[in-house]
Amino acid sequence: MINIISLLAAYIIMEFVAYFSHKYIMHGFLRRWHVGHHINDLKRPDEEVQNNGFEQNDLFFLIFAIPAIIIMILGLLTGIWILVYISAGITLYGITYFLIHDVIYHKRISVPFLQRNHGRYMRAILRAHHAHHKPKNKTDFESYGLLLFPKRHLKEA
Repeated sequence: MINIISLLAAYIIMEFVAYFSHKYIMHGFLRRWHVGHHINDLKRPDEEVQNNGFEQNDLFFLIFAIPAIIIMILGLLTGIWILVYISAGITLYGITYFLIHDVIYHKRISVPFLQRNHGRYMRAILRAHHAHHKPKNKTDFESYGLLLFPKRHLKEA
C-alpha cells in the first residue's frame, strides 16, 4: 500500500515540480533553452501551435528523466522498492506531460485518436496551455503547470 501511495504522491508532486521548473527555470535562468519553444508563437500568431523535430527545449526532458532513472536503478539494485515506485510516479507524470503537451497540444507526433473529442477537463488544460503560448494579457501567461490551471479555463471549456 505504501508503494502505491508513494507512486501517487510522486506523480502529484511532479505537477508542482513542473510548475516551478517552468516558471523559474524555463522562464528564468535557462530561458535560452526554452525560448525556441515559444518562437513559433511569434512567427505564426494566428495559427494553431505545431512543432515538429527537436527543440533545445527538449533538453529539459533529461533534467527530469535522469533523476528518475537513477532512482529506479538505485531501488532495483538495493531492493528498496519504494524508490522504484517513486521513480514510476515520476515517469508516469513524464508520460502524461509528453502525451498532453507534445502529442495532443503541439501535435509533434500524429496520434489521431488522442487529438480529437476531448472532454471538458482536457479542453481546459489545452486552453490554459494555449493562453500560456499566446497570452492576451499578463494573467494568461500564468499557466505554467500542466494539470492544474486557473479555474477560468475550466469555466470557458
